[in-house]
Amino acid sequence: MAIKVHGISIMCTSTALVLLCLSEKGLEYELVPVEMSKGAHKQQPYLSLNPFGQMPAFEDGDISLLIICVFDC
Repeated sequence: MAIKVHGISIMCTSTALVLLCLSEKGLEYELVPVEMSKGAHKQQPYLSLNPFGQMPAFEDGDISLLIICVFDC
């Protein structure tokens, strides 16, 4: 079963970082696009994955995780 990553393609740095890490680990994933322009990230069902309405969010089977990316610059 592929890990579902909810986000906005590679245009979002945090989503791109998650996809890069999954690719480097050789894990199978599916990008589920979230339409930010329509406010989908601030509405249900996305808010059930991430109550803060931020991206990206993970779904692996029955487990949902919010992802916080920290950049060390």
